[in-house]
Amino acid sequence: MPEQSGRLMILHHAAMQKRGGAQRVAKILRDRQQDMGHDARMSFEIAEEDLMNGTPAEKFGDHLQPGQIPHLHASTNWRKLLRSIPVNRPTLITLHDCRLITGGCPFPLDCKHFAKGCADPCPRNFPSSEDNRRSKREAIDALKPTLVSPSRWLAKLAREALPGQKVRVIPNGIPWPERVPDKQSARAKLGIHPQARVALFAAHGGMKAAYKAGDAWPLIWRELRKKLPGVVGFAAGGDTAGEHEGLKLWPYVDREKLGLLMAAADCLAYPTLADNHSLLILEAMAAGLPVAAPPVGGVPEQIQDGRTGILCNADPEAFAVAVAELLQQPARIREIGHTAFDEGAKRFTDERMAKQYAPLYQQNDSGL
Repeated sequence: MPEQSGRLMILHHAAMQKRGGAQRVAKILRDRQQDMGHDARMSFEIAEEDLMNGTPAEKFGDHLQPGQIPHLHASTNWRKLLRSIPVNRPTLITLHDCRLITGGCPFPLDCKHFAKGCADPCPRNFPSSEDNRRSKREAIDALKPTLVSPSRWLAKLAREALPGQKVRVIPNGIPWPERVPDKQSARAKLGIHPQARVALFAAHGGMKAAYKAGDAWPLIWRELRKKLPGVVGFAAGGDTAGEHEGLKLWPYVDREKLGLLMAAADCLAYPTLADNHSLLILEAMAAGLPVAAPPVGGVPEQIQDGRTGILCNADPEAFAVAVAELLQQPARIREIGHTAFDEGAKRFTDERMAKQYAPLYQQNDSGL
């Protein structure tokens, strides 16, 4: 590694090759770091393209080069991944959900066993949850990684689950456009009437997205149509295309198509049950799209109620009322959308995120 140039060698690791928020943050950081002149690379466990091979969690440590700093984002087996890394190897971990500090669930929600160290059998059917959580903690204690959380909410949970471990907070960031996209141009491409009121539901998994309350989307949509006849609705992220009671269903779409939907919509209806620091919310803000979401997890750290979005009750009927009220106020939609865009450009860019991570790599590099 060239010592005088300050060039770092960083290996980002995620569970999936292409999909998932953890993979995207890892890729955004890698790209930014390459732009800064560092040797930043990616590895993954599950290949999603032909002719590509993943790195099994237990083999990750074998692929580390001398002087290379591992930055871990997600894994199919955190215990095996952590144990594959030599204990004297400085390591960064970004917590994108709670899997590292629970027996296996992404979010404990209101599980009474989380504060007690998890339980066997797990009430949510995660196998060997108590032993799994204990073994991960032992691996963390041995490795002594630098831990980062994108939200203060998850940082607090991690400190409680890992006594003695310091957890830094670095909010997620994404590439930010120079200006709010043109709504009428997006609507013209999608064949949406210029004066229509448009609600967008989105989550990976669509109506099957358990932690995003996908099963409540039809209830919310039904109530929304009662309160606002003529409303146009899209649901993105499911398995199949079609229509459900007037709600247009789109399967998993790429970022460009999702961006077009966000540019055309008036509100992102996001009745999530649990979130760390949602990239979907950031993408909506970057599109000048107001978000309606419950004040759970790290959501209140992203949305300022009434200013850059609305925080509302997760009950389907109450949620629909809040969305309907917003959709009937075009001027407020524009104001909130533009404020969200401007605030996000100050707080949630990829450039800001990369700069906040930079000292941690320098700190770890000095210990190699």
